[in-house]
Amino acid sequence: MVSVSGFALLLAAILAYQLGRWTTSRVSVLNQYHIPAPVTGGLIVSILLGFYQYFSDLKIVWGFELRDHLLLIFFCTIGLNVRLRLLVSGGKTLSFLFFIIALFLILQNAVGILTTLAIGDEPIHGLLAGSISMAGGHGTAISWGYFLETEGYSDATQFGLVAATMGLIMGGLLGGPVARKLITDNNLDHTQADLNVGSTPETFETREVSFCMQQFLQVILVICLCIIVGKWLNQHLRDSGVVMPDYLPVLMLAIIIVNLSDLLNHQYNEQFINLFGDTCLEMFITMSLMSLNIAQLANAALPAFIIVLVQSVFICLFAYTVIFRAAGRDYDASLISAGFVGLGLGATPVGLANINTLTHKYGPSPKAFLIVPLLGSVFTDTLNAVILQAFLWLPIFHS
Repeated sequence: MVSVSGFALLLAAILAYQLGRWTTSRVSVLNQYHIPAPVTGGLIVSILLGFYQYFSDLKIVWGFELRDHLLLIFFCTIGLNVRLRLLVSGGKTLSFLFFIIALFLILQNAVGILTTLAIGDEPIHGLLAGSISMAGGHGTAISWGYFLETEGYSDATQFGLVAATMGLIMGGLLGGPVARKLITDNNLDHTQADLNVGSTPETFETREVSFCMQQFLQVILVICLCIIVGKWLNQHLRDSGVVMPDYLPVLMLAIIIVNLSDLLNHQYNEQFINLFGDTCLEMFITMSLMSLNIAQLANAALPAFIIVLVQSVFICLFAYTVIFRAAGRDYDASLISAGFVGLGLGATPVGLANINTLTHKYGPSPKAFLIVPLLGSVFTDTLNAVILQAFLWLPIFHS
């Protein structure tokens, strides 16, 4: 038995990520459809490990404490980039998309439930493979899975994690093709992008980061404070019956702190925040995918696969027809649509990875980097909690 956690997990993730970059750059279909390097590398490693474990006695035990903290760090850096002035600059598009997201979450759960009824599966699996794991991701799947198991739904966490994993893969695979088709069909290019909104992360290869030790420690201090206080606050909320993923309180605290700092004319180094956040994002997705148990998924996930497949078709059509028009029918809207596919199937980090890959190919879109995190991290999780509670009141879940 081999235990992989901590720095060993980080080393393995870095190697898998580099393998993904190398493979994507040399396989034309992956490069053409802008498949993120963490998705490519993570899947290759998980498949290789699956075959090796099948033909040997090797058993790998994964420790995910570091991975889960990387997710918290990533969302904290997102919060540190969300300023009230940027919300105002999002303007009409952001307000309109708020209502579109609410409609989407309702439809996503309806699609999941109807699919389970069509294949003769349990209706609760429609929610677990609906907005719980699709829009919510692994964190929400774990939180709601534990909650539903206390309500009498056995194996809810396992099913939610299987669906979330499949959604993570599909979200990374489908976002690029949707954006590419939108750009091609509508003759779009990056010169149409609104460059006065937010900030656009540069590529790892070209980014020059300038900061001193004091600036470095200030950012680390704020991140640690947000994570410690956020997790403590979330534990108290859970004890009171309010279920939400750990990263949501962390995100909200970061937003509050950065806006209070702006009022006091204190600035944090945005270059380091963006670099740190992007690195945590890439490593989180790589770790999540490379640790997949392919054999276990193949044996236990046929209903989840069918539901996720239907959800994938639904979200691609929704992004292509509704989100693109609601976001403005321009270049920014095409990348927002790709990000929406990622966050709607695999959570916000996948949506941002899609956008990051596309901007390297087609050009910058600061508006997409502003809108998608707000939709996925603030609007989606807040609306999701309310909508899920409403669905659980339906008679179908009390028969």
